[in-house]
Amino acid sequence: MKIPADRIEEIGHLILQCDDIADSQWHTLSFVFDITDGAISNSGFLYKGEKVTPVIAEIEEHPLLLDDTILDLRKEIAEKNGHKFFQFLIQLEKETGRIKVDLEFDNPDRWKITPGKLKEIRETLRPNFT
Repeated sequence: MKIPADRIEEIGHLILQCDDIADSQWHTLSFVFDITDGAISNSGFLYKGEKVTPVIAEIEEHPLLLDDTILDLRKEIAEKNGHKFFQFLIQLEKETGRIKVDLEFDNPDRWKITPGKLKEIRETLRPNFT
């Protein structure tokens, strides 16, 4: 599934406006947005060397803007392909500005971040831009 570059850049720009991101030191980051028909939530990690910090993505002045943007993308993709994604993964590299995204259409728990598998999932989600 090819997502238009301008949509990826828009979401990446919004991620960079999030309070936990703007106020922190990091090299790379990953966020997973979990989406059901009635709700959206997110969680993620900032990576700086071996240091990993759990974070959430929210813009204080516009708390629904990022969520609404991802929900709009979900709706557009569903209208074109007939399928809604359950999870949206976005990864950014600060120094280069590179962005990667992935969508999960089949397994709503693929990247689910839970206390029991926190260490495992934070490494699974660690961005690799090489």
